[in-house]
Amino acid sequence: MGDIHYLYKGHGNYEKFELPEGWKTLITVKTEERALPQSVSEMAFFSFLNPVGTPPLKEMVSKAKKIAIVVDDGTRPTPVKEILKPLLSIIEEERFPKDEVVIVVALGTHEPMKKEALEGKLGDGIMESYRVIQHNAWQDDLVPFSIPDDLRIVKVNPHVAMADLKIGISSILPHPMAGYGGGPKIIMPGVCDFDFIRDHHMKHVTHPRSKLGVIKGNPFHEDLMKTVKSIGLNFSVNCLYDQKGVPIKIISGSMEEAFHKSVLACVEILGCKFEEKVDITITSTYPHTHGHQLFKGLSAPDMITYDSGAILLYAPLVGPMSKEFIDSFNYVKEKSGNMADVYVKEKLSEGSAFLPDKSIDFNMAMSTVFLRPKIRTIIVSDFIREEEAKTMGLEYASSIEEGIERLKKVYPEANLAVFPVGGLIVPVTEWDS
Repeated sequence: MGDIHYLYKGHGNYEKFELPEGWKTLITVKTEERALPQSVSEMAFFSFLNPVGTPPLKEMVSKAKKIAIVVDDGTRPTPVKEILKPLLSIIEEERFPKDEVVIVVALGTHEPMKKEALEGKLGDGIMESYRVIQHNAWQDDLVPFSIPDDLRIVKVNPHVAMADLKIGISSILPHPMAGYGGGPKIIMPGVCDFDFIRDHHMKHVTHPRSKLGVIKGNPFHEDLMKTVKSIGLNFSVNCLYDQKGVPIKIISGSMEEAFHKSVLACVEILGCKFEEKVDITITSTYPHTHGHQLFKGLSAPDMITYDSGAILLYAPLVGPMSKEFIDSFNYVKEKSGNMADVYVKEKLSEGSAFLPDKSIDFNMAMSTVFLRPKIRTIIVSDFIREEEAKTMGLEYASSIEEGIERLKKVYPEANLAVFPVGGLIVPVTEWDS
């Protein structure tokens, strides 16, 4: 047998495995253990004092009348409570009235967080001290904003719309359609209306430039940037991670400048150069550990694995897949006469949701499944059963070792990539600029 490798499960836990003889690892993403010079709260506070493209946060707070702090939900790894601590300290030092501060959870079209999870995300005592709102993309009092040089109207959470200081807290992560998540996405789709989110996503998802690691010429990204400029995001707090998912840098400031600086840093930290594709990629979906979010973990492997190759996908989910999501596969298959990829492409070309009664993230996750390259994919997860894997078009293995043994029979010799944290990889490829 060959070298020992690992896949990250989260919370400092790893799934170790050994490669067989005849398999050659071309790329293994490894990061050294590092002692961070600052805590997350210290990094955040420093970024508030030294922002990019704006005055220091304290000065902006002193001039504000209403503040909306927009944070992402439990599907993202952002250490919100550690960032909120110095942020709220600055607000309190300015003796800003607490009843003029609202914390808005940017759900987009995700399900609301349960109280216990929300308290864990925000920190002890926050929900008792401040007004906390979970965005509802369907509520009837969303505030309309016009977009310059555009006939469309976007509707926005009223608490965000009325604030003259909008602060966003999010993570800059590789994203399969937007290029990178976080930054402006905390506003759109985070606090916008369902119809606008649906129309935007359906229109741009199939464009060849709407993909991981690309922002220039990416209409998915460029259109949401245009939208957020109309709504406003005055101060953006962007958290970056190393290849083990550890927060190592926070960049704050204006929406555009802080985002672009963060993207450059993200590429520097997470960029992985490939001169050729590989036969097999073994990867963890981390930090995408919530249900159908796991399919984001396939974006990087799909880019660097030959169509004739295979992906062994370890999904360290925190709970079972939604029955509603699994059932939606059967709905699309039946509706399309078992020609799901053709049906989905047709619907998306029309700008229509192929699951009109489901959330946009359901549609996006399922479009990823049906439209991704036809690469053989074996999934290993404690929370996915064999029949569920089959419904989703995946093979099932009960362990990494079983998956390797099965692939070894077909690929006695193979070149490999191993991504311990597959959701934190930005492939830099020779064949696709």
